[in-house]
Amino acid sequence: MSCMKRVEYGYVSSTEQTIIEELSREEKRMQAIIYTKPHCQKCRWTVFKLSRVMPVQTITADADDYERFRKLNYRSMPVVKIYKADGTHDEWCDLQVDKIKQYTEAI
Repeated sequence: MSCMKRVEYGYVSSTEQTIIEELSREEKRMQAIIYTKPHCQKCRWTVFKLSRVMPVQTITADADDYERFRKLNYRSMPVVKIYKADGTHDEWCDLQVDKIKQYTEAI
């Protein structure tokens, strides 16, 4: 299982930490990491909508990710993590139209 690192908003994998640091250098606004699975229409739609308003990095979930998500009681894909410029974050799983609208209409 990938090593988890404690940061100010919780635990993140080393892959997430690298992406967050890279995105933070590029943008001083919201950014998203979206875990997807192949051939997932909900995943594609979520990525499409959020990528119109913020930088998005997609990761195809692997067995370690699925195990971590199960421990968080996430039972559906995609898993979305939004990192805000003020250092806070939001996350959810499955197709959450209301959550997506919250971010796409805020811009």
